Formats: sequence, C-alpha cells, structure tokens
Amino acid sequence: MKRIALIAVVLALLAAPVFAQFRLDFGVMVPRGISSTSGSTSEGSFVSSWPFIPLPEAGIYYQGDLGPVKLGIGARAFSFILENIVWPNAYAELDLGRFALQAQFGGGLFATFGLLANSTSTGNVFIPDLSAWFLIGKQRNFRLGGGLVGLDVPDVFGSTMPILLYLGGKLSIML
Repeated sequence: MKRIALIAVVLALLAAPVFAQFRLDFGVMVPRGISSTSGSTSEGSFVSSWPFIPLPEAGIYYQGDLGPVKLGIGARAFSFILENIVWPNAYAELDLGRFALQAQFGGGLFATFGLLANSTSTGNVFIPDLSAWFLIGKQRNFRLGGGLVGLDVPDVFGSTMPILLYLGGKLSIML
C-alpha cells in the first residue's frame, strides 16, 4: 500500500508541469503608509500626505494551476528608474472569481542593474507580500488592489520588520 501511495505521489508531481505555464506581471505599486512589527506588537502610521510616487514592478513566474489555487515560482523586480533590483520569488494565489488573494515570499539572492551599478549579492534579506486584487476584464488580466509588503532584514533591524502599505495595479499575462 505504501508503494502505491508513493507511486501516485511521484506521478502527481511529474504531471504537474504539464499543466503549468508562464505568467508575466507588469504593474505599479504606490506606497501609501508605513508601519513596523516586532514580535506580537505593531506600530505605524498611515501617511495620507505622501506624494504620488509609483514604483514600477515586474515578475515572471512558472505557474501551476490547482483549481482555485495558483502556485508560482520565478523572479520579481522593482525599478527605481536609474537602478533596478531582481530577486527570486514564489507566490500562492487564491482565485475567488472577480477577486484574488495573493501571498508572495522572496529574497536571499539579489541582482542589481542600471546606470549606477551592476552586481549580484546574497544576504539574509526576505520580502513577504500579502495583497488583495479586484480582477477586471473578460480574461481578468488587469488587477487593481493593494497590500502590505515587508522587508525582513534581521541583521539590520533585529526582530523588527518595516511594512509598507500600498495601492497598485498590474497586468497579468499568461504566456
């Protein structure tokens, strides 16, 4: 019985890539507030007078579709116009019809490129992101929503993690 279960698991894992496809995300993130968390406490401020400064972002993922749950692994990038940063990223997304809840986690390895410097580095830096999106269009490719993105750098901040509240929009294209 254990052998049959093991064979079934192996076949399921081998069949998953058959149903996977590439996904390309382009969008902007507009920071609207900042907070921090330290263990079980959190403090922060919502800064409504922040200027409108959109941060372009992009991602390319190999996505598996498991019904209403989508899992992807790939790379995510932010552009600071003169300099860009890319890191490995994974996500899980729950499709609720016209809404989607998404959890992302990436970091550990970073590549920068642009006018200032081109380099790669590793470090104890991780970027969790929780967001909710309203899906627009016939194929639900355009998304409007917002979320929280953190910056976990224990070597610099200790147990404190800064969190950025953002609003944004993006276009998700299946390749």
